[in-house]
Amino acid sequence: MVSAVSSPSQATQISSSSASSNASQEAALEKQIQAKEEEADTVEDQVQAAKLQQEIAALKAKLAALKAADKAAQQEQSAPSDAVARQAEFDGDTKTTSNEFWM
Repeated sequence: MVSAVSSPSQATQISSSSASSNASQEAALEKQIQAKEEEADTVEDQVQAAKLQQEIAALKAKLAALKAADKAAQQEQSAPSDAVARQAEFDGDTKTTSNEFWM
C-alpha cells in the first residue's frame, strides 16, 4: 500500500514515533552490550571469549546504525523535504517556498 505524507506535521509525527522506537532499541542494545562485556570479562575459555567479542561488535554496529538513523531523522525533521513541499503545493497550500513569491 502506498500512502503520501499529507502535511509537515504528519511527517514530524512519523519521524518522532520512529525516533522514540529507535531510542528504546538503542537502550536495549546498550544493555545487551554491557551484559556481553561483563560476561566476556568472566569467561576463561578463549574461544567463548572470542565469540562474545564478535557478538559485542555486532551489537555495537547495530547501535551505531540506529544512532545514525536518529541523526538523519532529526536533520530531516528540521527542514521540510522537497517531497513534502511538492505535496503541499499540489494540495493547494499557498505557504510553500516554491510559490511564495507568486502574484
